[in-house]
Amino acid sequence: MGSTGVILIADPNPFVRSFLSRELKTAGYQTAEAGTSREIVNYLHSGHLPALMIMELDFPIAVGMNVLNRIHDLVPTVPHIIYTHLTEYENSSEAKKADAFIEKNDDPDELFQTIDAVLARYQSKKPLR
Repeated sequence: MGSTGVILIADPNPFVRSFLSRELKTAGYQTAEAGTSREIVNYLHSGHLPALMIMELDFPIAVGMNVLNRIHDLVPTVPHIIYTHLTEYENSSEAKKADAFIEKNDDPDELFQTIDAVLARYQSKKPLR
């Protein structure tokens, strides 16, 4: 792991956001957090696009899949990982647009390995200056 830009952690659970943010910062990443669908959209409109977005689908204000569709429309080039306990959506057309779909469990190692892989894949596509 290492610093490549900001990772936006979008999850309605403040404990999950705090844990992921702490672990990612320890690994050298910068993070931002969004706890509501409005905060996600506001961050994406701020002009500071994240290098990666980690998103839970289970938002209480808006249906997570609708938020996911809006993100695809707003920032189709930002890679994102769905990190959720709602595994019934894994094969939906919206979820298939994500770079990865990971089920939440007690061991976040799969998520951290996937973050590294997704960022490496996107960084390799960046033109050299």
